[in-house]
Amino acid sequence: MSVRARRSSVFVATALVVGCAVRTSPTAPATFSNPIVRSRAAGDPWVIRHGDAYYFTATLTPEEGLWVWKSRTLTGLDSGVKVKVWDAPKTGLLSRQIWAPELHRLGGRWYLYFTASDGVDANHRHYVLAAKTDDPQGPYDAPVRVDPAFERYAIDGSVLEMPNGRLYFMYCAGGVFIAPMSDPAHVSGPGVQIVRGSEEWEHEWLYSNGRWEQGAGYWVEAPEALIRNGHVFVVYSAGHTATPHYYLGLLTLTGSDPLDPTSWTKRREPLFAPYEGAEGKVFTPGHNSFTQSPDGREDWIVYHARDIPYENGTPAGFRTARAQRFTWTSDGAPELGHPIPSGVPQRKPSGEDHSSTHR
Repeated sequence: MSVRARRSSVFVATALVVGCAVRTSPTAPATFSNPIVRSRAAGDPWVIRHGDAYYFTATLTPEEGLWVWKSRTLTGLDSGVKVKVWDAPKTGLLSRQIWAPELHRLGGRWYLYFTASDGVDANHRHYVLAAKTDDPQGPYDAPVRVDPAFERYAIDGSVLEMPNGRLYFMYCAGGVFIAPMSDPAHVSGPGVQIVRGSEEWEHEWLYSNGRWEQGAGYWVEAPEALIRNGHVFVVYSAGHTATPHYYLGLLTLTGSDPLDPTSWTKRREPLFAPYEGAEGKVFTPGHNSFTQSPDGREDWIVYHARDIPYENGTPAGFRTARAQRFTWTSDGAPELGHPIPSGVPQRKPSGEDHSSTHR
């Protein structure tokens, strides 16, 4: 055999070995299981996809400030880049109870909405940070009040951007309200109530004599917009996350004016509810956001829930962020199914690059 032939044989043999090694090398698993954030409590989770990344915020450090995480994958959020984008002052009206942040990109600019107080719950007001650059991880301008004229308790602010581009601010203030906006940072008129508690599952709950009892009042909160094929929905939470009874409800815009309460039709049954089955149990699922798979072919809900039941009237364990795909009914409404218990394998989002890092 010639020297050239021997060299060719060695090259071919090496290539076959390398090729075999590539084909048999381990790959990332094609499944994941909830929660998607395991490192810490993550109530009121908010996820938005932009470009090739997912951005995440939540009630993470409610006495310290706000964070925005970045990840290449939805299921890899806990391994993403974590940036604290705003430090709360030590005292004052923005120093405590920093809850339910939401990140929106409106008019080509990023806005981070949240509520805060001075530690007195009744002093909760809505604020917004506007990004100085086209980067959700900051830096941001100083916070401003979304509605300086609204001087009573309000939480869970969110923005509804209609298909025609008009903006509305939604929030909880003893019911779910909606108000017109002049721009992404300012409300331009009074809010009107579009959700009033009326159903059994929307009641408040009180702990008395060693058990939970239904209160006379109602509790509805956390309105979140969901728009598809021109249909406008608002998914809201009901029953209160500090009790075992917490659900998601659904409003459908069946009229033409979002500021007219009669334009909204409420679904009588819960859209999403606590679950107990052969796979396990899920307690207090709610306060959600919506996103899509990387290829845009699947719709996903991100929400918080607990694995452990309540003990002596207080939550056991902390709220964790979870995700699962959902579908649509034949008439175009969202169909969420039931919350999938922790540890149950789910197929990863369609188009997720399993070989990429999470950063």
